Formats: sequence, C-alpha cells, structure tokens
Amino acid sequence: MLNKKDLATIQKQLTRFDEVREEILSLSRAATRLAGSTILDIHRGDLDSAANGIAKVEQTLNKIDSLSNHFSEFKTSQGVVVAFQEYVEATTLRTFAETDRIPSISELRSDHRSYILGLLDAIGEFRRMALNCLRRGDVKKAEKLLDGMEGIYDDLQTLDHTSIVPTFRVKMDAARRIIESTRGDVVTEVRRFSLEEALNRLDKRLGSRSKN
Repeated sequence: MLNKKDLATIQKQLTRFDEVREEILSLSRAATRLAGSTILDIHRGDLDSAANGIAKVEQTLNKIDSLSNHFSEFKTSQGVVVAFQEYVEATTLRTFAETDRIPSISELRSDHRSYILGLLDAIGEFRRMALNCLRRGDVKKAEKLLDGMEGIYDDLQTLDHTSIVPTFRVKMDAARRIIESTRGDVVTEVRRFSLEEALNRLDKRLGSRSKN
C-alpha cells in the first residue's frame, strides 16, 4: 500500500500541472491571436494600435513565463513556441516599418528557436508590405524591405546545426522563393518608374522646344 500522504501530494501536483497546462494553452492562443491582429494593424499603418497590441502580447507572454517557472517543460511546448514566434514576427515587422532595422534577440527576450522562426515568418509580411508600398508608389521603402528580407535570409543561411530546429529548412526554402518573387516585383517597378521619369523629362524638353 502506498503512503496516503504521498498519494495526496502526487494528486496535488498532477492537478496543479493540469491547471497550469490549460492556462498556458489559453494564454498561448490569446498571444497568437493578438500578434496576428497587431500585424494587420501594422499593414493598415495604425502603428499606435500596433504598439498597444504588442504591449498586450508581451504581458501575456510574461504570464506564460511566470507559470512556466514551476513547470519548465511548458517553455518548449509547441503552443508556447508558436506564441513567442508570432510575437517576434509582429515586433520585427513593426520595428522595421518604423526604423528600417531588425530587433535583436535580447530586445525581444526570445529563445533562439522562436527568434529565427519568427524572423523567417516575417519575410512573408515584409513582402506584403513591400507590395503595398509599390502600389502607393513608394519604391524606396519597398527596396529597403527587400534589403531587410535578404539580410535576414543571408544571415540565417550562415548558421550551422539548424537541423535541430523544426521546420527551419522548410521556412528557409519558402523564404527564398518569397524573396525571389519580391525582387522581381521591385526590379520591375524600379524600371517602370525610371522609364516614366525619363519620358516625363523628354516631354518637358519637347514642350519647351515647341514653345520656342
């Protein structure tokens, strides 16, 4: 027969484990949704709302961290990793939209896995933002976004032992295709813009000659 106190202690620990697991799962889903909404705000140009959204995501992730202190296995669970990954993606997009730079891993207080996967996911959002810039005629910003995408890819390409990071190679392959497509779109628009400017200059010269 087992000791009754031991059984009671075990049951208490199991119950607490289950409670924390459910709470972390709920918080992870909430953080992921908030990060997704923040990304939409950034694309709309509503950076104030995006800042508020990111602050809420950070608060939620802090709660997850606090709960995980007693059960460290939750820190590497899929839902938690994805939540931090979405946070990295949203914060990277917002930071680059405002300052043309990529935030460091220390700024985001992220683990290496969530950081690099979040950066790779951000490449797709960079393309979306670049296309929006091209539609508005902001070729320079689109070029900066392309530079950011290429910088992320080229730097991550230098890493060794990435096979231990699930989905890394798949995301890298997808990122390469996204970058190639975006480069083609940007180059086409730059050429069109240059041709348009050249034609405008020619029209002005011909117009001035006809007046003379």
